[in-house]
Amino acid sequence: MSCFSLSLFIFSLHIHYLVPTSGEFQQFRECASFVCGDQEISYPFRHVRQPSYCGYPGYELDCDRDNLTILSMKSLEYQVIHMDRSKQILEVERMDLSNDICLGTHVDTTLNFSLFNYTSSYLNSTLFYNCNSSSTHSPYRFSCPASGHGYFALDADLEKLPHERCNFSVFVPILPIEASSPPSTPESGSSANIRDIIRDILKKGFEITWIANTFLCENCTKSGGRCGYGWTGQEFNCFCRDKACPTTCSGPSGMYAKVTVA
Repeated sequence: MSCFSLSLFIFSLHIHYLVPTSGEFQQFRECASFVCGDQEISYPFRHVRQPSYCGYPGYELDCDRDNLTILSMKSLEYQVIHMDRSKQILEVERMDLSNDICLGTHVDTTLNFSLFNYTSSYLNSTLFYNCNSSSTHSPYRFSCPASGHGYFALDADLEKLPHERCNFSVFVPILPIEASSPPSTPESGSSANIRDIIRDILKKGFEITWIANTFLCENCTKSGGRCGYGWTGQEFNCFCRDKACPTTCSGPSGMYAKVTVA
């Protein structure tokens, strides 16, 4: 469908969208990117308060009071540390481990594999809880008030580790650079100090890649449009200043405003 015919179709269903009071197409205004701290939330992602057609289905991000960009997935929340759009990579960290590794609920890190996947750069680091103290030979030994003795394995081989002597384990991937030069652990360090060292390793995060194809969005943005999905059907939409088009805007490219969430 051409941009012109698509505009006629939209006009027949949504006349008020084509004559907004601001002089701009409503979907163009609504799908402006958000700036949350150091991160920009834009297609394929959308801010949770934006209409669903501003992002690819399933890619919602929030911005908390501290201007942290938050990804919610599989009952866990992750802080987005960095976003590399050229490689489609997010660097994220588990927020429930950012203050203390002594967890109330022991939940493995699990991705929604229809939306994300791990990059090749991660290690199978694992936290073990409620262990027989005599079996914990790792330098990263610690104890928690509710779950007793535990330890942290930087690159866990579950077939070789004495995990059968531990009641709980939590998989948390880390970047290889953290395992190649881990911080030293004092011989006589307190359990609280060791927990802080482990927490600092985990706070570096790990990388995941998003699966949604953004090739059409790149062309739309270059033409001055803003990207969306599913407004006119289950397909990509390019929202221009005056109409919606299938792929790109017909007019010259232009700059658009970013909205900062306080």
